Amino acid sequence: MSLRLKLLLLGLATLVLPWAGCQYAREMEGALREGERSSLAAVAQTIAASLEGRTDLLYRATPPAAPATGPSSSQPADAGPPPFPEAGPYDLKPLDLASAPPLDGNGEDWPRAPQAWAWFSAGPQRRLGVLTGVYQRMLYLLLAVYDAHPVFDAPGADPLDPAGFGDRVWIGFTDPHGLEQQVFLAATGPGAVVARRIEAGEYGQQSTSLEPRIRATWQITGSGYRIQARVPLSMLGERLGVLVDDRDSRGGEAVSYGSLVPDTLHTRGALLAAAPELPFYLAQFLQPGLKLTVTAPDGRVLARADALARTAALGSSPPLLARLYRRFVDRPGARRAIEAGAPVYDSDHARVIGQLQVVQAADRWGGLRDHALMRMLNFTLATSVLAVAAMFAFAAWLALRLSRLRLASESALTRTGLTTEFPETAAPDELGDVARSFATLLSRLDEYTRYLRTLAGKLAHEIRTPLTIVRSSLDNLESEPLPESARDYLRRARQGSERLGGILLAMGAAGRVEEAIGSAERVPFDLVAVVTGAIEAYRGAFPQRRFELVVPATPLTMAGAPDLLVQMLDKLIDNAVDFSPAGGLIRVEVSAAGGDALLSVDNPGPPLAVGVRARLFESLWQSRSSGDSRPHFGLGLYIVRLIAQFHGGTPDAVNLPQGGGVRFTVRLSRN
Repeated sequence: MSLRLKLLLLGLATLVLPWAGCQYAREMEGALREGERSSLAAVAQTIAASLEGRTDLLYRATPPAAPATGPSSSQPADAGPPPFPEAGPYDLKPLDLASAPPLDGNGEDWPRAPQAWAWFSAGPQRRLGVLTGVYQRMLYLLLAVYDAHPVFDAPGADPLDPAGFGDRVWIGFTDPHGLEQQVFLAATGPGAVVARRIEAGEYGQQSTSLEPRIRATWQITGSGYRIQARVPLSMLGERLGVLVDDRDSRGGEAVSYGSLVPDTLHTRGALLAAAPELPFYLAQFLQPGLKLTVTAPDGRVLARADALARTAALGSSPPLLARLYRRFVDRPGARRAIEAGAPVYDSDHARVIGQLQVVQAADRWGGLRDHALMRMLNFTLATSVLAVAAMFAFAAWLALRLSRLRLASESALTRTGLTTEFPETAAPDELGDVARSFATLLSRLDEYTRYLRTLAGKLAHEIRTPLTIVRSSLDNLESEPLPESARDYLRRARQGSERLGGILLAMGAAGRVEEAIGSAERVPFDLVAVVTGAIEAYRGAFPQRRFELVVPATPLTMAGAPDLLVQMLDKLIDNAVDFSPAGGLIRVEVSAAGGDALLSVDNPGPPLAVGVRARLFESLWQSRSSGDSRPHFGLGLYIVRLIAQFHGGTPDAVNLPQGGGVRFTVRLSRN
């Protein structure tokens, strides 16, 4: 794994910051929700306390007291206050309507509340359903009458003429002064209806008058008819009742006027409706994102004030970012609405007269929270991105510096020696220390290499004088009379001096080649012509060997020193002659390889041993057997390497197949 990738992975670890930010936001939001829940409970307690004892504000009339148990009741004196009374069987509990239903007689705009219907029966085929509701200062009634044969008034007939009577619906109620009031609804057909009163005049005369404040709509249904009426609450007192006067039950007979007003019509049920002022009282506590609801002890809604839909006024947030961040931050169910409730007591804390419920929208402060969350997560994400980018840039810069050091170390060895100049040596960091250490090492290696290069010349110079003395002494001893046993030692000494002379010649040749390479000039020449002329000379110099030359048909021009190339070829041919048997075939081939030239010499001698190839072209190294009496000091192939490097090439040696010898190949640059 590269250093840049490692540092990049390390930089990605900074992404834990946004994750930690999300966890922190979750914990903070949980704490905020708990604080809001406590604050909401305090708000509910405060509003409930303001309603304490305000029975007149909760209800249009004081709720009836709990029925007494009588003088003989066994209830203990300390049993506590009686519970809030349940509604009687004839009491009407109006719904708290969110809007005014239209007077169309359909009832489709009313809430689906089956438990709020009050049903009354007066026979097996007569049934009346009453549903009441309150909106602002109006009482709305929805009457469902089951009648197989509904009858309307005759068109144009006098409402007091019994002959033209049809079905009628009576509404009886007490007015705010406690007086009994009765009106009836009669229609000549489906449609709008205005209530009428029966009034007594002088001398017992009776007449009807319209009650325009009470309006209704009469619609026929499959099982009877439906009436939807609207009555101002200002007309009503504590009690309300409804009676259906069916024409069929009278058999169509003419009856007296007095009998047309049923004696059974009276307001037996209490109208347990909220006071009209209660919604306006709750509205003063209303804030955007809140809903206040007051219910009776039995759970019936008395009034509500709703502003849940006004949370947008508290602040807005970018929808995309908010939704994206919320996907990571929100826990399941964390965005539910917050609710709190508090009981409403009477003035003596003797009983509960209502229940206050406060609901806060889940996103009431969502816009502000999202803004804060977005700023925090944007900061952490930007910090992480900048940290990763900075670390990646640092990794790229560090890798660049390391690659410069690598390239400098790979190219430190040149044709002329070692390059002691190294990059990054002026850097004050650890890489600078490494670069300075490498530069120091290369300087010492260069000094040692220069010493090794001049060692051969120095040794040749130092050995030449002692060797001359030894040779002259041996010449003098040969002229002296010596026993035959001493002659053997003399011959051995002569052979040793000859070997030393060969060493001096080899060392001198290596030194001369290095000097020649240092002062050689490059000239263009035809490699094919140079090699062809040299092979012709080798055929005459080594008649015991056979030579085969393979060259291209066209000239192979290159720039270099032809004398040095001939000297390189001399070393390769001399090496092949030494290792090949008499009559052996030495094959020489010249070819072009792209922008380079290849010169190969097949040596028919023994193959290379394992591990020899890596050291074959080193100085003062040789792989000949110790039984060879000729002096060989491992400088021939070293000279081949020096000349090849001067021409921008490299030497190599591989074994021929089936043990056929060794092929020496030198790649030369033609530029």
